[in-house]
Amino acid sequence: MVSSSLARPLPDLRPLPPVQEQHFAPADYPWVGAAVRSALLLEDGIADLDPVGGVGAPAERLPEPVVDIDLVEQALAAEGVAPLAERTLVLAVGSNQTPQAIARKYRRAGGTVPAATPFVRCTVHDLAVGHVAHIAAPGYVPAAPYRAPGQRMELVATWFDDEQLAVIDATEPNYDRIRLAAAQHPLTLATGQEPAQAHVYASRWGVLARDGVPIPLRHRQQELFDELSALTGDERFVGEAGELCARMAAEPGALRERVSARGLVAPDGLARP
Repeated sequence: MVSSSLARPLPDLRPLPPVQEQHFAPADYPWVGAAVRSALLLEDGIADLDPVGGVGAPAERLPEPVVDIDLVEQALAAEGVAPLAERTLVLAVGSNQTPQAIARKYRRAGGTVPAATPFVRCTVHDLAVGHVAHIAAPGYVPAAPYRAPGQRMELVATWFDDEQLAVIDATEPNYDRIRLAAAQHPLTLATGQEPAQAHVYASRWGVLARDGVPIPLRHRQQELFDELSALTGDERFVGEAGELCARMAAEPGALRERVSARGLVAPDGLARP
């Protein structure tokens, strides 16, 4: 529990909701809502780190930091967990942007993983988000980053300790975790920091593309299935998203087979070691 001796008190904690599968229905992936936010996941709940009313500008254009890095460090120390210097910074491009999704993964790992995890809004350049050219086990088409020169995105960066990172790695079978250097992908956090590098989970299967150009992330699976139906003419992609996700889960190779046959897959352009 966070100590009351913090030099600056945390905002009020929102209790973590019960882990109920209906909150994570495959058809609703990526479950991130309308906007990304900075937050601190703790054992007792979630503390919002953004100002009341949100932030109206990209992280790199803020006149001053809106997330207090010293407060984050104090909170981690009060929880008795690793400081930021002993954690790995990871850019999240899908459901990992939300404390609720990460808390669910920790719980599924057996409940022994320390919960404390900072989530900080950030601006990253020359990167965009599309879809893995493969189905996730529950039947949805997950998000994946790709190189996009000239583009800029607002994402969430998370700091995981070694134990947490091992849990998250194990939940990402369709991805390789790779390092992105700031020289190729400039990064600014809402703390005002400009890290030299960050990790990201990159697709092992390439990304869905149209005419060789990655398809940007659709925030509803229905939109993506409708698009795939139009691109392929395949009736397998016609229908209500919940039913289609169940169908894809039962035939996990079907999407990959069909999009590959129609040239709807492109490399993500991100350098591997």
